[in-house]
Amino acid sequence: MNHGEHNHHHHHHAKSELKTDVTYDNGKIMIKLEDNNGAPPELAVQHEKEMHFIIISNDLEEYYHLHPVKEKHGLYSVNQVLSNGTYQAFVDITPENKEYQIKPNTLQVGTGETRKVSLGEKDNWTKERGGKTVTLHPVDAMVGEEVPLVFDTQGEKSDPYLGALGHVVIIDENVEHYIHVHPETEVTTTFNAHFQTPGMYKIWAEFKFGENVEVYPFIIEVKE
Repeated sequence: MNHGEHNHHHHHHAKSELKTDVTYDNGKIMIKLEDNNGAPPELAVQHEKEMHFIIISNDLEEYYHLHPVKEKHGLYSVNQVLSNGTYQAFVDITPENKEYQIKPNTLQVGTGETRKVSLGEKDNWTKERGGKTVTLHPVDAMVGEEVPLVFDTQGEKSDPYLGALGHVVIIDENVEHYIHVHPETEVTTTFNAHFQTPGMYKIWAEFKFGENVEVYPFIIEVKE
């Protein structure tokens, strides 16, 4: 690649200097990482792991939060059987000294295609999973503002999970935008989110009670 091409290429991908390649074969998922020069990147540890790997079905019904293991530099794997359908896989990493933007990797399992859906507007703010109840305080989400997501574990104390009292993932209904969510502190169940586009989003909030991690889904609308 000559220098002129490289500049054009870099300009075209101004926000990401890494390529992610996700493949699935018979219950095993492989994630290959390389920078623009084909070299494997160094990853920083975030929330106790080098890589958080989120798989969501196109209809937003199936959700997996996995922690792939490093097979060799730039190659990670994780075992997870997926039923036939279309998924979007998000590789949540923090490369050292490289710009990176999380983008969906489409993963087709079998031949049946999963259609994307429109999320309904109304949601129940209290959900029960595994005998534990979590309530999300009503959310007033606006584009460009810090949006606090305040979860109430109804008197049940959640245990530390991945360096905080919970882990929260948000995806838009087109299954394209992965929203970074950060715990306010390590000892609260308040998380701060930033949205760049209006629309309907689905939240998956994970809380650990004892040995079990329960996942609570919520739907919110983000307004201009």
